[in-house]
Amino acid sequence: MPRKRVKRLKSENHQKAAKRGAFAQALHTFAVSVGITAVCMLLTVGVLGLEEPPAGAAVREAAAFETVSQPPAQKAAQKAEEGQVIPLGEAFGIKLFTDGVIVASLSDIYTASGICCPAAEAGLHPGDYLIEADGMAIGSNSDLAAYIGQSQGQSVTFKVRRGEKEFETTVTPVFGEGAFRTGMWVRDSAAGVGTLTFYDPNTGMFAGLGHGICDSDAGSVMTLRTGEPAGITLCGIVKGQKGEPGQLRGYFSSDEPMGSLLANNETGVYGTLLTPPEGTPMDVLSRDEVKTGPAEILVSIDGSGPRLYSAEIRKVNHADQPTKNLVIEVTDERLLECTGGIVQGMSGSPILINGRLAGAVTHVFTEDPAMGYGIFAETMVEQCRNTAETNQNN
Repeated sequence: MPRKRVKRLKSENHQKAAKRGAFAQALHTFAVSVGITAVCMLLTVGVLGLEEPPAGAAVREAAAFETVSQPPAQKAAQKAEEGQVIPLGEAFGIKLFTDGVIVASLSDIYTASGICCPAAEAGLHPGDYLIEADGMAIGSNSDLAAYIGQSQGQSVTFKVRRGEKEFETTVTPVFGEGAFRTGMWVRDSAAGVGTLTFYDPNTGMFAGLGHGICDSDAGSVMTLRTGEPAGITLCGIVKGQKGEPGQLRGYFSSDEPMGSLLANNETGVYGTLLTPPEGTPMDVLSRDEVKTGPAEILVSIDGSGPRLYSAEIRKVNHADQPTKNLVIEVTDERLLECTGGIVQGMSGSPILINGRLAGAVTHVFTEDPAMGYGIFAETMVEQCRNTAETNQNN
């Protein structure tokens, strides 16, 4: 089919409907898999280990953290002082769609004339984002696959984003294994479970994870186009062991979103919630105020909601990566007995010192699951407020 006669790949409404259908069918339940040290580096559809909820399981959102019982009117009127946030520690689900499709990996194609990889020959790399095909926006994996399949071997010019740069390159599909192919695997979405760190009443924004949602193969932070936080029901724990990080297991408890994602970057995910969480605002420690010594982690590991567990900050590092400022050890025997320490899904769990927010859990040490890394809370608060300001300006 000549390209000049090709219409848009598909309408936006069709794209959204297809994506929602795929999520509803394939992601009704899920478990999280990650890289070696990351806690809940969220993966994509088809890579997650899926499980069905138990028959008759209660379907409800995880409880929000609430420290003081107040009449509803008083709760609604409660205002945080400047710099204060409400710590959460609530497990939540995430659905994310990328801006364009990401090249996850490249592979050789066996053709009648030999082995080749057109995508690699065109200079594409894992981690590249394909924004347009022959001047038309790429909405999803299925849209791109259909377009390439209809190409009949005609070259396709892609608009590509690599980091901060954009360029064009031409890929010529070849016929192999029964279809026209380019030799690249692409993704357009991700889903998984993490932990909400705090809600900022001053901006109406939430922060979670403490690290970005990354592509499992490319290793880069996925560029957000749209996304949403979602309620989940935790239904089990895989206990962490030396060399084998554990994980929280759960399933989406509703098709209705909890809000909207507005940013996904190196320091976490940020967005808005339809229903502001209840709780008592808390001061945030500056980076210089965070010291080694006793601490607490606010964690959800089951349907009873967030609970405080004792821990110890072993090291404070101001010069390391933004998400690895703290070395923290779980010392609470209750948590060690249940999870072995830090597990996948606990990313974003608030770290408290003397009733003030110091940081959030981000990673687990695979050789010792009782220990892991954390990010300064101040870093996340700054990013949260920058995101709110950017969103207002737009």
